[in-house]
Amino acid sequence: MNFREICRERYSVRSFSARRVERETLDGILALLRLAPTALNHQPYRVLVAESDEALGKLEESAKATLYGAKTVLILCSDRSRAWANRYSGEDDVLLDMGILTATALYAAQEYGVDSCCVCNFDPAAVREAFSLPGHLTPDALILLGYRTSDARPSERHDLRRPTEAFTDFV
Repeated sequence: MNFREICRERYSVRSFSARRVERETLDGILALLRLAPTALNHQPYRVLVAESDEALGKLEESAKATLYGAKTVLILCSDRSRAWANRYSGEDDVLLDMGILTATALYAAQEYGVDSCCVCNFDPAAVREAFSLPGHLTPDALILLGYRTSDARPSERHDLRRPTEAFTDFV
């Protein structure tokens, strides 16, 4: 599958089967995450892999995350202690780097034939507490991984894309 096909075919799955992502496949996805571009290659993130019933329960109960039956969840945490700061604005780049990491995770999963869904509607403080994360790590996104059920369908909003001209200016 080429990148164009990956971008066209991928959608947020909200109905996962009980089938677990195989370790070899998960290792391949994580190896691609390792290659995600970051500012000055600082890699300001930590990835927790939640697969146990206990860990998944913590995400659903404590953090109030909807997992749609996914049996593997990547908890993407930013690490501001590793972030690069723009010398002009003084702002750190961590949110940009986390966005790139998130997109890489979604497309890497598709490359491996694994379905995914990015969830940001959860309580990060509850995740920090439930997994005893140090203060410099902030849970930013959950990447649900697995295999869709036969009745899974894209959201009705999936194909609502603005035309290129609506978001592009040539200057």
